[in-house]
Amino acid sequence: MASKKRNIRRRRSSSKRSTYQQRTRRKNSLFLKAFEYCNFCDADITLVIRLKHNSQVFKFNSNSQWHPSREELDTWYPKLREIAWNKLAA
Repeated sequence: MASKKRNIRRRRSSSKRSTYQQRTRRKNSLFLKAFEYCNFCDADITLVIRLKHNSQVFKFNSNSQWHPSREELDTWYPKLREIAWNKLAA
């Protein structure tokens, strides 16, 4: 069974203010979902968002003692599974 292609709906208004508000809502929603997931599923989550247009970085870390580097993640078993954006959009 083929998976259904996901479409990202965009708002009609493209003013700078509405774009900023939408971006802020989506960012806040991601952080809220990460917080809920770590509480309900007993998981450690690190979420980092970097805005391309001004290089602002936002970070959520559910456990201050858990912030592994890329090298540490590569040595763990089971191996790290990366999810690419094109797989999410498919």
